[in-house]
Amino acid sequence: MKMAPSNVVEGFWGKPTATLDWCEENYVTNKYIAEFWNTTSNVIMILPPLVCALYNWNKGLEMRYILANLSILAVGVGSWMFHMTLWYEMQVFSKSIEQSMSDTVFLLIL
Repeated sequence: MKMAPSNVVEGFWGKPTATLDWCEENYVTNKYIAEFWNTTSNVIMILPPLVCALYNWNKGLEMRYILANLSILAVGVGSWMFHMTLWYEMQVFSKSIEQSMSDTVFLLIL
């Protein structure tokens, strides 16, 4: 498995260890976010599902609607963490959430 190049800029989270590091230049905008635009674009996968889950909870709707929104939220948070750090561990965490949580939840709520 090919690791991230060792000549990349080192930011707050250290050198990237992810096997995927091709989306954008690292730590260009600030030293805390490796891939700024990929990280911040995940807000669309975090805020709307959170608002919808809270709305569904307050309205007393079925738990399956809340779980569906929370699974999308988990995918957004996992992707946020990966693109922010570019750590291999966050890459695995992000993919694990995408495959196990979201797929399983959507199958269970049918």
